[in-house]
Amino acid sequence: MKETSPDQNGVTHPLSVARYGALMGAGAAVPGLIIGATYGTLQTQTPVLFSLVSGAQWFALGTTFFSIRSSILSSTGLLNWWNITRGAPLHPLPPPPSESDRIRASIISGAATGFTLGFLFRGPRNVIPGTIMFSLFGWGGQHAYEWLDARNSGRVREKQAVKEQGGENETFLQKVGKSRWSPMRTLTDQEYEDMMREKLLKVDVEIALIRDKIEALKKEKEAEEQKKAADALGKPKEW
Repeated sequence: MKETSPDQNGVTHPLSVARYGALMGAGAAVPGLIIGATYGTLQTQTPVLFSLVSGAQWFALGTTFFSIRSSILSSTGLLNWWNITRGAPLHPLPPPPSESDRIRASIISGAATGFTLGFLFRGPRNVIPGTIMFSLFGWGGQHAYEWLDARNSGRVREKQAVKEQGGENETFLQKVGKSRWSPMRTLTDQEYEDMMREKLLKVDVEIALIRDKIEALKKEKEAEEQKKAADALGKPKEW
């Protein structure tokens, strides 16, 4: 989950945060529309209206969550923007947020989103359940993102290390081909050339055998013709 970045002066404009939240909210609205359309078609008489309402709710959830989260992670940049409007000195930017900082921001954003929208959409009784549920969603989603990001970064580093050592990066099919359980086997260029050379040699041998058979048949035919000619010469004429 990426967040907005401050400019070169260390200032983050609130509109950047709002724009980022709206963009992420629009992305969240797409599955909301799909789920709403599916459920509305199966369970209601007004699937279009149900789909639009579902998409709007998902848009509100995504926009609220990511706007709050981006504000937390960009708090120093937002504070610097506020200081500029008042003529106050700017604060130095802190180091990039750590994994624990991002997880904490996601939990707080989830709790605030669940509290606010739970109250607006579902009423006061759903404030506490919504707060707990969306806090868990924020915690689990951020952990999943960090795990996938670490995994992808590890693969990139491995490929870079192999490239620096002069090796070749193996594709998925090459890895499958090298598995002992695979019915196929991956061949190197040299192995492929040797295999094709062996097949060509077998073809040459078969061609030579066919030629020998043709020569033998020709000789048999010539021998039969000579025998017939000799028999015709040695047979007495009838008057």
